[in-house]
Amino acid sequence: MNHLFRLIALILCSFLIINVCGEICPAENCLTPDKCEELIKGDTTCPTQGESCCSVVKSEFRTHCRHHGGECMDSCAKTLIRENAIDCAENQHCCVLVK
Repeated sequence: MNHLFRLIALILCSFLIINVCGEICPAENCLTPDKCEELIKGDTTCPTQGESCCSVVKSEFRTHCRHHGGECMDSCAKTLIRENAIDCAENQHCCVLVK
């Protein structure tokens, strides 16, 4: 009986954590709503008041590698490199994996 109580308590706590806390938005997607082409619907949270979680960032505000669908890598083909990403380390390139 004690094991059953623990199992029920664990399931209940897991359910509450998933449904009450919501999902945390990636930092690079937390922007003021005017910079978003589309907002994420649902319970996503940004740490700064006045910012919303963008699903799609407007092209003129795409400054991070992931905004372009890329990853910071040590090397890749020159045709895949996106120069305007500000979040890659000095010795890395933003490589757009899908065009």
